[in-house]
Order: sequence, then structure tokens, then C-alpha cells
Amino acid sequence: MGLWCGVLAACLLGPGQVIFDPDELALGELRVGQNPMVRLIIRNNGNSPAKPLKLETSCGCLAAGSLPARLEPGHSAAVDLRLRTLSLPTGPHAWRARLTYAPDVSKPDETGEVETRLSTVVRRELEVEPAIMALSLGAGGEAETTVKVKDLREKPLKVTGFTSTVHGLQVRHAKGEPGEQVMRVTVRGEQTGRSEGVVRLGTNDPDYPVLEVPVTITVRAKEPIRVTPDRVELRGLAGTTVSRLVRVERGDGQPAEILGVTGAESVSMTTRHANGSTQSPAATVRLEATVALGEKVGQVEIRLRDGTTSRLPVFLVGE
Repeated sequence: MGLWCGVLAACLLGPGQVIFDPDELALGELRVGQNPMVRLIIRNNGNSPAKPLKLETSCGCLAAGSLPARLEPGHSAAVDLRLRTLSLPTGPHAWRARLTYAPDVSKPDETGEVETRLSTVVRRELEVEPAIMALSLGAGGEAETTVKVKDLREKPLKVTGFTSTVHGLQVRHAKGEPGEQVMRVTVRGEQTGRSEGVVRLGTNDPDYPVLEVPVTITVRAKEPIRVTPDRVELRGLAGTTVSRLVRVERGDGQPAEILGVTGAESVSMTTRHANGSTQSPAATVRLEATVALGEKVGQVEIRLRDGTTSRLPVFLVGE
């Protein structure tokens, strides 16, 4: 549907005022999945230079662009808003955009405000789930989710490619149910903190050339893990096979997912593991060895998917 270029505004607030021109903008009908750029025009009707300070919107689906540093008397400037529609339900919608500004750049402590109203009617032809992604993981760990696209029209579009603006985030095709396309999204926690971006899905439909899914990644500092017991002794008659079950729990109480167990081969042990679940968060590792006469000492390293690790001393004693 192209770009909407509008001009928005509100009532006069006195000398040096900044207005939107006009004071309301109807965007007409939009289809879910389209992300039009809405251009707002602000104008200085006063007699002194004004300074736009911040632009706030009543919906997170409206992302504001940069403001001009200064607006001379009688001059206008454009401010762009990107409207993201994936999360919007079918039906009419209306939002407010509020500009805070200093009417006179020589008096930065004096501020004024002006508002404008935007309205549209949304029609849904596509279902994209989730419309907004939020992934949380530990430093060094991995997190994974899927994005599903379902086209409700008789001739559905096809996702032809994908990119991401988030460093370390990977997207690839996966199998889905009939009538839906699935992309698997994976990210690794390389650096603690929060980052935001979008996953862009390119399609073969000119009405929906790109579907953008906002994504937020939160990487936490590593949580300690608890291994019970904290040392293992496999004792038995020489030539017999002995095993022991070990419990592995995350420090935050979430289900523990084991990425790998290493080091057992150095003392001729084998390992099997099972991940935790919502009902039973602890993962388990079974250590097994056929003990020889005498004593061997080894160490296994248990690594969880969230990036945490634990080293477990192991003693094999054959009698």
C-alpha cells in the first residue's frame, strides 16, 4: 500500500508554539503485516526558534524516528513514524502522538506539548505467530523459538528469505503443519544485557514484500547449577558394572536442559542424560562403568543449554 505521508497538528499554545499540520490523520484501511511509514509535519508558528525534545506515542506499534535539532520561525520539518501492524487485531484503531518541545531555544527549561491523532481500520489476511518475540537466556547459552506464518487467502504467499538485525540470531526453515510456514529462530548468549531488533521475512507477494517481527533478546549473567551428589564413587567387585544417577538443577528453578557431558571417556565410563521439564525441573545424568581392580580418578563436565557448567569428581573403585 506504499508510504503514507501525512501532516498532523493541534491547537495553538501561545507565542513560539509548534503545531502538527493538520491535527488528525486517517490512514484508511491497512492489512496486518504491512508496515507503512507515516510522515508527520511539525511547524513553528512562533517568532523564535523552537527545539523539539521528544515524541511519544500511545502504542508500542508506532516507532518514532529522529527529531530535528531546531525549528526556525515559520519553518516546517518532517518526522517519520513506522507503524508495525502484525500484533494488531482486526477492526478500527486510533492512537495519539505527543510532541514535547521548548518554544524558545534560549529558555530550555520552558516546555510545551502538542498532540495529534492517527486512525485506521485493520484487516487481517495473515497470521504471524508470535507477532513480537522475546527471548531470555543465560550468558553462553542458547535459546530457540519458532515463527509461524499462515496465509488465510486462497493463494497463499511464500516466504522466500529471511534476515535479522540482531547480532548472533539465526533463522532457518523448519517443518510445520499443512498450510503454515515455519521459521526456526536461534540465538546464543554472547554478551549479557538487552538488545532489540527485527526478524525480516521476505515473501513473493508484492502486497507483503517484507514481514517484520520485532525481537527482544535478554542475556542474563550465568546462574550457578547444583549437582547432587557433588562427587560420585562407583564401587564394586572388579569386572562388574556399576552405575549412579546424578541430579542437575538450575539455580533459578527453571527446567535444566543438558547440552552435553564430557570427560567420562577418560576413565572408561559411559553417560546417559535426560532433561528436566516444567513438572520436574531437575535433569539427570546416569554414570556407568565396568570397574577394574584398583582405583581410578576422573572428572566429568556437565554443560547446560543456558551456558552454565559444573565439574563433577568421579572415583572408580574395583575390589
